[in-house]
Amino acid sequence: MSDDAQGHDFRGNSLGDGSPDRPRTMGEIAVNLAVSEALANHGHHALVNAHETAADNHEIMARAGVGDVDEHLDLAQWHRWCAIVEDQLADEADQRTPARRDRSS
Repeated sequence: MSDDAQGHDFRGNSLGDGSPDRPRTMGEIAVNLAVSEALANHGHHALVNAHETAADNHEIMARAGVGDVDEHLDLAQWHRWCAIVEDQLADEADQRTPARRDRSS
C-alpha cells in the first residue's frame, strides 16, 4: 500500500480532508467506496504473498538450524494457514467486488 493510502481515512465517516460531519455527495461516497474496496481487495492478495514468503523463510531458517528450529517450523505452519485464509478472502473479494466481477464477465 502506498504511503498516500496509508495516511488516508477510508472509514466512511470522513474523506480525510476535514470535519467528519461535513455534508458529502453520493459521488464522494461512491469514490471513497471504490477506493476502499480496491485497497481491501489488493490487501488480501498482498497478504497471501507475504504469508507464503514468511513461511518459506521460516522453513529455510529451520533447515539451516538457525535459532529455535521448532519455533520456525511452528511459525511457518501458522503463516501457511494465514495464507490459506487470506487466499479464500481474496477469492471472495474478487467475486464480490463490482469492478472485478465486471472484468470476468
